Amino acid sequence: MSREEQYLKEAISFFASQQFSSSGIYARKVIRKNPDNLDALLLLAKLSMRQNDVGEAYKFYSKSLALSPNCQESLQGLASLAESKERFFEAFDYYQTLSSLLPSDLGIRFKLGMTALQNGNVSIAEQSLRECVDQEFVDKACLLNLAHVYKAKGDTDKAVQLYHQYILQAPEHQSTGYWSLADLKSYQMTEQDRNNIETYLAASNISLASRSLMLFALGRFWEQQQEFNKAYQSMTQANQLLSPARPFKKESFLHIIKSLKTYQANNSIDVAQSNKSQIPIFIVGMPRSGTTLVEQILASHSKVQATDELPYIERIALQLEMSGGYVKNLQALSTEMVSQMRQSYLKEVEPYLDEKAAYFIDKNPNNFLHIGLIKTLFPEAKIINVIRHTTDNAISVFKQHFSRGHDYSYSTEGIEIYWNAYHDIMQHWDRLYGEQLCHVSFETLVNDPETQIRRILDYCSLDFMQECIDFHQSKRTVLTPSAAQVRRPMNVKAIGMRDKYRQAMGKDYHVFEGIAAKVKQYYFR
Repeated sequence: MSREEQYLKEAISFFASQQFSSSGIYARKVIRKNPDNLDALLLLAKLSMRQNDVGEAYKFYSKSLALSPNCQESLQGLASLAESKERFFEAFDYYQTLSSLLPSDLGIRFKLGMTALQNGNVSIAEQSLRECVDQEFVDKACLLNLAHVYKAKGDTDKAVQLYHQYILQAPEHQSTGYWSLADLKSYQMTEQDRNNIETYLAASNISLASRSLMLFALGRFWEQQQEFNKAYQSMTQANQLLSPARPFKKESFLHIIKSLKTYQANNSIDVAQSNKSQIPIFIVGMPRSGTTLVEQILASHSKVQATDELPYIERIALQLEMSGGYVKNLQALSTEMVSQMRQSYLKEVEPYLDEKAAYFIDKNPNNFLHIGLIKTLFPEAKIINVIRHTTDNAISVFKQHFSRGHDYSYSTEGIEIYWNAYHDIMQHWDRLYGEQLCHVSFETLVNDPETQIRRILDYCSLDFMQECIDFHQSKRTVLTPSAAQVRRPMNVKAIGMRDKYRQAMGKDYHVFEGIAAKVKQYYFR
């Protein structure tokens, strides 16, 4: 046995006995003897994963894949790393290769379907998840996510059928199933649904997260029954359960707002005109304000392509913050740094885009925080701020379960703080950028769609197209909670929910009405 083989044997033995430090020492001895030893590289990749050293794991898996392009362990490791960094297009490519190597492996088919869904590739998601369901794959999440696919496609009947099937086959996760049904919006919850939810809630051995989901679902049932006091009571209980587990760090948030208000536009930076082949349209605002509606209207135009709720602007902002302070670094960006960040963003967006599209949409409501950054990187960008009546919006946020983020939403106090801060920073951006921003009233859009749609298109320098009026007929997939609403023509039923909850809200009603009056006076006087 050679010295290299002996070291490898020792490394594998130490790993098997969970002596990971010793395993790493011997694996590196192997690499010093032979940098291309596949087994040692894979062992070091696994050890790096255990230590959460993503960079080292990526390096070792990448090198092992270069040595052996069909190495399944390398492909799975790289796919997992890509998923953890939310690089779903990369993960999809790895799972596609794995699926061709292991066509009967339903676990790989499930992962392929999930990453395809994340990328908006609904046809492959449907095909892969349907195969898992038909072959009774052990992980019943395939049922849930296939239902999400049909929701995105606008096929409510199939989505409802699969959500019910998921509830029956995965009773330990039925709270997710019932909330998914309630979140369809177009689904009319039944008395049987209510009975099942209340029976579940009567049990003492369920998690707080599951209990809160069921209470959100029960709130939706009572709202449909026009029992608004009961609905508000249910959603209040749901939020009170989540609030301690996901606390709103209001001091940190307000510090960010205060800091951002000191930012002044840097007009000395010149972005090369050659880089402006596709113009981004950023749609911002409070969540549940109508941003998905505006996205669907614009995406119905032949020159505009939708993407997703992209995290890339937020990531650039985080990088600036981690490098010594967001606003300080933003104010000091050089032309070279702007060019690098701009290209980094466009590289992330590129997989979503068709070369024919003259415009693309980035609809991440929270980007209202980053308008200074957006206008620095993309002075040509169009920014549409969607504003909904504060009280209606607060109710819509309060009754929505967000899978992540939005920690302010679990109390009316948190929503009040967030709303005031949103209005505060938007006034600052408005003073800096004025007519470069477009403010759209959700209520005015719903009541007078053609006039407002023409106004939005004119702001974006787009010709009028009837398809934008008929946006609800679009076959485009919609992956947000508003999927059901944008499949229907606009109607005024979405306006005035606040009056139905006035009694239940008590003093909070008057607090939000006060904010609404201030907002109306500023934007729509």
